[in-house]
Amino acid sequence: MTLTFEVPMPPPELSPNGRPHWYVKAEATREYGAAVFYAAVDARNRAGAKNWTNLPHVHVALTFVFPVRRRRDEDNLRARWKAGYDAIVRAGIAVDDDMEHMTRSVYARYEKGLSKVEVSIEA
Repeated sequence: MTLTFEVPMPPPELSPNGRPHWYVKAEATREYGAAVFYAAVDARNRAGAKNWTNLPHVHVALTFVFPVRRRRDEDNLRARWKAGYDAIVRAGIAVDDDMEHMTRSVYARYEKGLSKVEVSIEA
């Protein structure tokens, strides 16, 4: 069973290397978490909500699609997407986002003109 959806790239304010004001970061976290939440709920409902509710273990694979080819730091990508992991839990798909209930994979790909995150959740 696989659930897939796409969301925009997380804002740079969520990067651990950024140094925004705490309020700017909090607003970016709230807005990005809401975007992932609604995309996850929409994908869950299209796939059949009863099959995708409170799963005891999920694997979340993220593919970051960048418009510019250059090296990327996996730790920064994971940290920028933290609000997304929390949103998957709030959407009721996973029980929790700890290591017992959620495993993660992060990939990066270059496609000229595109900037997005492809999310694939496997139960």
